[in-house]
Amino acid sequence: MAFWWKKTPKTASDYAKLLSEQLNKFENATTIDSRRKVQDDCSKYLTGTKHFLLGEVEPEPTPEAVDELYGAIYQLDILRDLLVNLPELEFEARKDVALIFATCLRHSRDNKFVTVDYLVTRPNVVALMLRTPELALSKPNSSDLFLKAGFIILEALKYEQLCRIMLRDPQIWLFFDFAKGGSFEVSTESFQILTNLFTIHQKPVATEFFSQPINLQKFIDKINKLMAHGNYVTKRQSVKLLHSLIMIRSYNHLLTAYINSPDNLKLIMILLSDRSKNLQLGSFNIFKVFVANPRKSKPILDIMVKNRDKLLHYLMSFNTDSKDATFLDEKEYVVQEIESLPRLVSPNSDPSLGTSP
Repeated sequence: MAFWWKKTPKTASDYAKLLSEQLNKFENATTIDSRRKVQDDCSKYLTGTKHFLLGEVEPEPTPEAVDELYGAIYQLDILRDLLVNLPELEFEARKDVALIFATCLRHSRDNKFVTVDYLVTRPNVVALMLRTPELALSKPNSSDLFLKAGFIILEALKYEQLCRIMLRDPQIWLFFDFAKGGSFEVSTESFQILTNLFTIHQKPVATEFFSQPINLQKFIDKINKLMAHGNYVTKRQSVKLLHSLIMIRSYNHLLTAYINSPDNLKLIMILLSDRSKNLQLGSFNIFKVFVANPRKSKPILDIMVKNRDKLLHYLMSFNTDSKDATFLDEKEYVVQEIESLPRLVSPNSDPSLGTSP
């Protein structure tokens, strides 16, 4: 692969040194021609570095040589520089950056993930990782740049130590905004990041995130806003995310807080009457948890009692063509629970079902 290089690397660490030199040239590349030249050179050096890390050079690098390159990457702070300059790189070069990050994160020695341990000591790099998608949205071709930055975050979230750092970063709340206001690609990627953040490593989410009342209420406010004011795709994905989270046994703090709020119940009842069958089904999966709660608060019971007849009427015609045995059993259970509620002589219904509470 020597033809890629202006200077032929003599040692493994030279790959990182030469790449670092090129990345640092962006700062002084003030003209279009000079910037394009730096882009071209960075693309070549990134390709060479990628091939070395993957063992795709002749002769095949030894494990010691590969370790030497990783050591130089850490010493020269290459991962940070790649994030800083990601918007400046060409399309294919960004793909190489994403692949280099994923490869580095998988690098292990003595049963330890070396790059992960390195990043734990560099929380500023992890913070920059989370900020890069926001910066991407202010650049041309923002969707592609956002997706590459998102891919790097998704790779990092596979490792519990890095997930813990991200859970403490206020930047994570912006992904709810990206999910609501971005393009289809940006919205979908944001939901994937939120889903992985809250589901892959459940212990720190339960013990360090949802155990804090401030985080708990902010999460509920954010997810409710997506369900109430998002477009169809946003509503559907946020309903799906909420349902998946409240069904996780260790997330009892979230479950308890959500199903004891009358405002939350009203929102789910509104979504039950949405024109979309998929949204109706997704909302039903959350509504049934309200119904199944054996310790319903008085405000929750009051809403259900006032809307008893309306709910029963709605459920009679709800998804009647389904042959799913599990759904049919759950629907029958919900109907029975609602039928067991007291019946008011002159019931008033919730606004979600057409009348006032």
